[in-house]
Amino acid sequence: MLGGENVTRPTVSAQIITVCLILLFTMVIVPEHCYSSTAPSPIGTVKEIRSGTLERQSNNVWKPLVVGTAISANDRVRTGADGTAVLALNEIGAVLIGPGTEYYLGDPASGFKTLLKRGYLWISAKLSPGRTMSVATSNAVAGVRGTKFSVIQDAQGMDVCTCKGAVEVSLRDGTSKNVTGGMYAAVNTAGKMEKPEKGKPHLEEIWKKKPARYAACLNCHKKGKKIGDLN
Repeated sequence: MLGGENVTRPTVSAQIITVCLILLFTMVIVPEHCYSSTAPSPIGTVKEIRSGTLERQSNNVWKPLVVGTAISANDRVRTGADGTAVLALNEIGAVLIGPGTEYYLGDPASGFKTLLKRGYLWISAKLSPGRTMSVATSNAVAGVRGTKFSVIQDAQGMDVCTCKGAVEVSLRDGTSKNVTGGMYAAVNTAGKMEKPEKGKPHLEEIWKKKPARYAACLNCHKKGKKIGDLN
């Protein structure tokens, strides 16, 4: 009996150690593998940071980005009070993000439904065949059809200005209206949209008053600089 116990105890101990090592391997290595297999694929890069800062949210923490950083589907990005940056997005186009802006990107494979929480965007959309894009705010949704346009979202509501092409604005009541090239339209906080007007007179008017709300837009129209020259 004593001889049997001397043989059995080391064998049992070795088995316990082996099981523990397997469990440790499973806890450490397998989650790492699973995470890497589900990591989102890049959909573009940070092309420029023209001023200030650009950050991305990760695990509820905002971390700074630099030029060349990969952008993934469903990223949340924001600029500082004086920040301006440009994202180059595969099969979508280029997005200029103005100061004080918070923007949630979507997934190009699922219609690229994005959300402008606050701030200013200027978008040069060059959608690949079969691709769609929209920019939602708390007031309305702007559907893109391969165009160049800007969106402002703040406490006053949502403004859409189309430089080229057409933007379909879907309202809360289920109706939609087109804002075509050279036109401008405003959606108030109640979700009501004014009749689209010519953008040039509107731009000339805000040039006179220079309201802070339109600072990012006006900067795109500086003398000697192409409007929305992102490419």
